[in-house]
Amino acid sequence: MQIKRVSVLLVAVILIGISVFAHTLIRDEERFRTQDILKKGNYLVSLIALHPIEYFYGDKNNLFLKTLAEQVASEGLVYCFIHDRTGQPLVSFVNHNVASQIPPDVLMRSLYVEGLTQQTFRLTGSNTTINEFTKPVYQNGEKSGIVRLGFNVAPVSLFSAKRLRLLAMMAFFILATVLLLHYGITLAMRPLNEVNANFKRIYMDSSSVSTGLRKDAGIADVIVDLEQSLVQLKQKYEKIEAENTNLTTKCGVISFEKTNILNILDSMNYGVIVTDIQDNINYINAYMLNILNKTREEMVDRPLNESFDYNEINSFILNQDGVTQNNGPSSIDIEFPDLAPNETFMASVSFLRDREESVIGKVICVKNVTKEKSTERQQHEFIASITHELLTPLTTIKSYNEMLLDNELENIELQKEFYNTISEETNRLTSLVKNLLSISKIEMGSLTIEKGLIKGDWLFNDCMAAVEGTALKKKISIERKLPDNFPSLVGDKELLKAAIINILGNAVKYTPENGHIKFMLTEQDDFIIFEVTDDGHGISKEDLPHIFDKFYRSTDPHVTEQTGSGLGLALTSEIVRLHGGEIEVNSKPDEGSHFMIRLPKEEYYLGKQ
Repeated sequence: MQIKRVSVLLVAVILIGISVFAHTLIRDEERFRTQDILKKGNYLVSLIALHPIEYFYGDKNNLFLKTLAEQVASEGLVYCFIHDRTGQPLVSFVNHNVASQIPPDVLMRSLYVEGLTQQTFRLTGSNTTINEFTKPVYQNGEKSGIVRLGFNVAPVSLFSAKRLRLLAMMAFFILATVLLLHYGITLAMRPLNEVNANFKRIYMDSSSVSTGLRKDAGIADVIVDLEQSLVQLKQKYEKIEAENTNLTTKCGVISFEKTNILNILDSMNYGVIVTDIQDNINYINAYMLNILNKTREEMVDRPLNESFDYNEINSFILNQDGVTQNNGPSSIDIEFPDLAPNETFMASVSFLRDREESVIGKVICVKNVTKEKSTERQQHEFIASITHELLTPLTTIKSYNEMLLDNELENIELQKEFYNTISEETNRLTSLVKNLLSISKIEMGSLTIEKGLIKGDWLFNDCMAAVEGTALKKKISIERKLPDNFPSLVGDKELLKAAIINILGNAVKYTPENGHIKFMLTEQDDFIIFEVTDDGHGISKEDLPHIFDKFYRSTDPHVTEQTGSGLGLALTSEIVRLHGGEIEVNSKPDEGSHFMIRLPKEEYYLGKQ
């Protein structure tokens, strides 16, 4: 009867385990499908939003719908809407019943978003959950349309063939394991069962003897008492063994957690020192040991002021004892000139407390803040640079304008010169502000790249036209070297044109009169290459690593005598990087410069850009 109960209990445990496992499988697969939908939705809506809104008018609309149906219609896509700037749909890939079930508030939020947005909602009158992805289409910096995609996560069935096979295999292995354990326990208990059987046989034999019954009965009582004592002893032993196993397991878990905590502290990228209430070091992590160039044995179980011989920090830590300890951690900037020169660290002190909120120790954290300090310094330099760049042309414009308004100039030619100067300084200010806005958008990730098919000859000729007039005034000849067949590339034409014109414009600006410039367009492997070579003043070895930094201008007299903001090459570098390209420069003083822009080729059709 007992064996039957145990068997029923085992079967119940197996069924419960299989059910829990099956439920976990279903939850994991649902989570995986949801994550896959989010990834596909974000990618696809961003891909479609790269195209100009004109792409979805007329016959191109049919080509887009066909491509969309072939590529993603079988992957959970429920609908696709593309609206113009007024909210009118240009493309509708949807079942009419589904369109009427989309809640109005979801539609309103979609039509007025300014960036990539994801919404999850249920269709009206249905339990179907929709994940909608929305992104605006920008053209010339303005919102020209909206792309909306809706995906549905298909329900996961427990009774799929794959899942039933897996559950069957699990049940088989669990049953086989239970049978093997039962067989092993039976073999292990066989000697004890034999001893028990022998005791019972002796007792029965002694009871069947008719003579000397009272004497034999005393022996039987002793045997029975002995058997009961053995059983009790066995039960106590098993209980003690179980408690010992439990304690061993808890000690192992505590040791494992302690090791993990110490490993986490050692892997941190800032220093940690833990002391007791008397400022004796209890722990110091690997980062701090590396800074101090000491071993853990030299630091642990020693007073802090003896092991940490930096008076500035010790004084700061000592002063914290006099500060209200409920105010949280305080900090101070420090340096280790002998161990980490040219680096700045921030030391902070926190207090360890027990359950009664009594202070039982301190935690000193030391973090490298060299980068943060450098960024702060660069921000101040940036403000100073931009202030100077803005004030210089504004001062000139104001002065010339006041002279013209006061009629201080009677010479007509001089007036024209003043007007030309005002116009040039205004253009300079406009160019500076545009470059600042472009770099700011790039750094914030909000610059929209409107990729399209660009013909190489058009781009080449547009760049040449922008600098030919200035080159002609300085009598600089520009040699063109072009391939027989102009390659096409995929990118934002206006941004790429601005990047190449910056390189060409600098070549004209820093090349003396009667100089020579070579402008080349070539195709090599999977890259399209623009090269600009001049015989100008060149760039020094000290200036070369910094020419792509914002507002950086060389102190070379040949550079300072020319007007400039130091933003052109910085903007060029960012534009090339956004297109997945590379920019290289080789230059020596008085030998000219050679700039090379390498842009990767891309296929231009929906789905494989």
